[in-house]
Amino acid sequence: MQTKAASRNHIRCVVLIPVGPRTAIRHLNDTIASVLRFVRSELKIVLVDNTADGLRLHDLPKSEAIEIVRVAGNEDYSIFGRLYMQSSRAIEHVLDSWEFDLLLRLDDDALLVGSGTEEEAMEAFRANPSVGCLGSYRVTCMGATRDFGPGARRLWFEMSVFGRVADPSRWRSLREIYSLAASQGYEPGEHCLGAASFYKREVLATMRDKGLLSLPELLTTRLCDDQVFGMLVKAAGYQNMDFAGPGQPLGLAWKGLPASPQMLLAMGKKIVHSVKSWKDADQDQTRREFALLREVMPTEVYRHRPVSI
Repeated sequence: MQTKAASRNHIRCVVLIPVGPRTAIRHLNDTIASVLRFVRSELKIVLVDNTADGLRLHDLPKSEAIEIVRVAGNEDYSIFGRLYMQSSRAIEHVLDSWEFDLLLRLDDDALLVGSGTEEEAMEAFRANPSVGCLGSYRVTCMGATRDFGPGARRLWFEMSVFGRVADPSRWRSLREIYSLAASQGYEPGEHCLGAASFYKREVLATMRDKGLLSLPELLTTRLCDDQVFGMLVKAAGYQNMDFAGPGQPLGLAWKGLPASPQMLLAMGKKIVHSVKSWKDADQDQTRREFALLREVMPTEVYRHRPVSI
């Protein structure tokens, strides 16, 4: 990793992509290529590499925008405390390495399908100074109310007397974080879906200043990483906000796509998740469908050449 003495070049948008141990390189490359195509601002793509054998730059799209941050790779897949820790360390690396405006946390099975989302996010942050995170928050892109119940129940358990017996250090840390978040109106379990969410730099810097990142006590939590970060946003003194409703760019679901590729594009969605499946179509078919649909879209100007896979 670079040190604090590293380049402090200004980057409009950092895209942070955790790469799971079983991610196919062709799928990762398709997601990276979509970022390079549709993010028109200056950017950096940071791959949080949790693959078993390690990512190699020569297997990825050829672009100086890409950087690999290696974490301990193994065959295990985690969406809980270990992913929180890996993401925290990558965020700290990003904070130390570049001046930037916002960070897009993006799953490797998400896809950009339209341009200008980072500028829309900047406008939303400017219009709402108290907001630290934008995403699929209280309302899904299809208009349904999101359920924070599972995260709330897990949080209450880990902060209960049973949670104290199971892991006293985790219990103590969660109660301290919860106290900070509750003072800002935190609703237990609230979070933006981690598949694609924007954070402004100030909230991430405040999280670090308050000692909320890379807490070893949280390695054992069974809260999902986005549930943890939803609480950290509030503990840092900021708010979460919807960015997936009507007229907004995110078209996300936890598993599979929330609607057909054609419908999502017709709705004006610019980031979609998860392309692993849509009805009977698998990931290769779903990604190919978006590629075919993009062929009839207006030609985009590629800001980050050379790009090839």
